[in-house]
Amino acid sequence: MTAHDDVDYLVPGYTDERGGITEREIIGRGRSLQVIDADTVKWAIDRVKSSGVLRRLEEWKAEDSTTDGLGGRPAMISTKALLTALLLLAHENAPMHIRRAALLLQYRLHPESRELLDLPEGNDSFITHIAAKQRWYDNTIRAYHRMLSLMDPYPQERYTSKTYEQILEILEAHDPVRAEKYKARLDEFTHLFLRMTFMLQGRKLRRESMKLDVSFDQTYVGAPTTKGYSRKNLKKKVAEERRTGDFGKRSPGSVEIHASYHAKSGKGERADYAKGELNEIGPGRGEWTDYDWGWVMNLMVRVDAESPGSKRFPHIVVAASLSIPNMEVSEEAVKLLQSATRLGLAPGVADADKQYWANAKPHRLLKPALKTGFTPSTDYRADRLGIKGGQHGGLFVEGDVYCPSTRPDLLSASKDFLDEIIDTATYRARLEERKAYRLHVKQKAKTPDGKVLLRCPALGASPTVTCPLRELALNAAKKKRPHVEPETLEKEFLDTICTQHSAAFDLTEMKSPPQAFDFGSEEWEEFHDHARNTIESENSQLKASGDEDIETAGRRRVRGPASAQVMITMLLVVHNIRKIAAFLSDREKEKARTTPLVKTLRRRDRVWANRYTKTTGNGDLTIPYRGKRTSAAAADRLLSAAVSVPLRT
Repeated sequence: MTAHDDVDYLVPGYTDERGGITEREIIGRGRSLQVIDADTVKWAIDRVKSSGVLRRLEEWKAEDSTTDGLGGRPAMISTKALLTALLLLAHENAPMHIRRAALLLQYRLHPESRELLDLPEGNDSFITHIAAKQRWYDNTIRAYHRMLSLMDPYPQERYTSKTYEQILEILEAHDPVRAEKYKARLDEFTHLFLRMTFMLQGRKLRRESMKLDVSFDQTYVGAPTTKGYSRKNLKKKVAEERRTGDFGKRSPGSVEIHASYHAKSGKGERADYAKGELNEIGPGRGEWTDYDWGWVMNLMVRVDAESPGSKRFPHIVVAASLSIPNMEVSEEAVKLLQSATRLGLAPGVADADKQYWANAKPHRLLKPALKTGFTPSTDYRADRLGIKGGQHGGLFVEGDVYCPSTRPDLLSASKDFLDEIIDTATYRARLEERKAYRLHVKQKAKTPDGKVLLRCPALGASPTVTCPLRELALNAAKKKRPHVEPETLEKEFLDTICTQHSAAFDLTEMKSPPQAFDFGSEEWEEFHDHARNTIESENSQLKASGDEDIETAGRRRVRGPASAQVMITMLLVVHNIRKIAAFLSDREKEKARTTPLVKTLRRRDRVWANRYTKTTGNGDLTIPYRGKRTSAAAADRLLSAAVSVPLRT
């Protein structure tokens, strides 16, 4: 009898040296080395090839080449093989680690898959597996850096912590011209892959709407190293290092130089610094704010302005980029819009939160965005409601230009509603009445300056108001219209819009930019809520730990913003494919349904108090609170749902 005869969990192959652990488990360090079927590998190869990325990488390589030599030995691992491995890892929801990719290429491919990827035979000998694994890893990481060097805007050494003096040297040596060129390449890398996923949809599904409506936002992406620095006091820190001689000995500095602080909670500021401006965002003394060091992902998702919430097509990511928090937020949004115009559909409505249209300076966002063909949709800041300037006598009010004699209570309707001076019904009635005083478009912008010809609402073949100054229109009126009172008109103070047939207005100078839908209307609220909910839901799905988890830096240990964008691009590809496949699966499920679908309220909506549906603890549905986010139409829909939808007990 031996010492281990009484152990009942022995497995075949047990040895005193390895115990019950197999050689294959040792090679994989406990991770799965299951061979991937050839069809799955071919699926990944086809996606990589059809994206057009390989061709562009070759063009960039030729563009950067400075020699005409014969070159060295051919690379063991090609860019096609590398990208295929990364896409397969993303498909498996596995960590996006280069070592994992090397193991996949060495051990997990069929011979026919190796042939498609031009890979040598893997070495399965247990005796030599340590040296072989290292060789495969070295070749894989070299292939990765060869590819990354063609589109990395921020090259630097990232293996060691930096002193403040070294950080300053890296920032001063940064070449902004080169960075802009390589950033464009990196964004095109992402665009080509996302365009490939968009084209995976059938023609009919892509063109369910001939216009591309979008919603865009930013979401935080963590850096592998979490220690940061503030550029605001960087030179002061450098001087202190030189004075004390403590060059990072007691407190090593940051590794990721080209990153920034992102305010996740508390009262932290989120800014939009232009190129060349100093990013001063960072933790302050005594400030109760949760800051994280890293980057932000700029995401754009397809939404539906024609039929919000109808689920006519999958709401997939159509454009994305990575940027430094608080830097060039407006410019990154314009790049997303420009990227979206290359998908083959006419630009439609572009929705965003108050960080964008309602806050950005017109020359940085609105003017270049309008050139792409997209029309804004947004909520306005409270301090930009009501009259905010004007031109030629016309009054700028919440995205439109109004007659200077419009009643004051109509012009202040939105502000009065926000201050709870008037109720929803009164607010909507005033918005409808205010439309009559809106200046009419005589000629849309055709010149490079983007100006629009507007005329008095009492002029033209279809006047909407009557005015003593426009007697011909007054005499020609055959139906009752709102009338401008004579006592409000003082001829010595009349401006161009009241004395001429039309005037040229530069609408991009408005603090509250023009929108696709009348601000505050039920149509506007329905679409804006749909667009915001869609992009927030997409952010939540992408950051969920069970799937893509783009926020967690441990999912992608390679350092640098370029590496982060490459890895997240692979995750976005898989995310889009999964969304399209799920959409088609649901459609097939509906086709196979033999009984009509009966919608039921979720348990949380029936039992618990909910701020969206305003359900009480006993399941009774109360009249929704008349807040700035709840319309009368939404209240009616909730009340009708409570009556007509059967509740599941």
